[in-house]
Amino acid sequence: MTRGPHFWPRVVFGVLLVAVAWLTLTPNPDETEPGLAITRWLAEVLFRNESLGDKVAHFLVYALLGAAAVWANLSVFSRKWGVAIALACYGAALEGLQGLGGVRTPELADAVANGSGALAGLAAAAILMALARRMRPA
Repeated sequence: MTRGPHFWPRVVFGVLLVAVAWLTLTPNPDETEPGLAITRWLAEVLFRNESLGDKVAHFLVYALLGAAAVWANLSVFSRKWGVAIALACYGAALEGLQGLGGVRTPELADAVANGSGALAGLAAAAILMALARRMRPA
């Protein structure tokens, strides 16, 4: 059985998708700060507000998902941009599900960060892949 060139990128995308769901839906210990240290630092540098580190983390994780979707050559309804919409809906749905557990609180700002990150990651990866194709020798 031969595997196509997109097999492993799709496996990576699937693992990322499951990891995002797990991290979004499992409770955080009370003593943890929102966002990672690097995302708090980025929030301070970009917005002069360390408390936005959680939003930066959401944006970056979904940007990674969007880029992984391009690498995996995924599309929704035969449209590459459909993946960004699907990832935005996925992020919004996970945010909504957080409220069902009673431990975490869904935030509209997190859903917006998820969707904008997915779009940015998808666009950046598509541009980089197009540039890489142009630079290949014929």
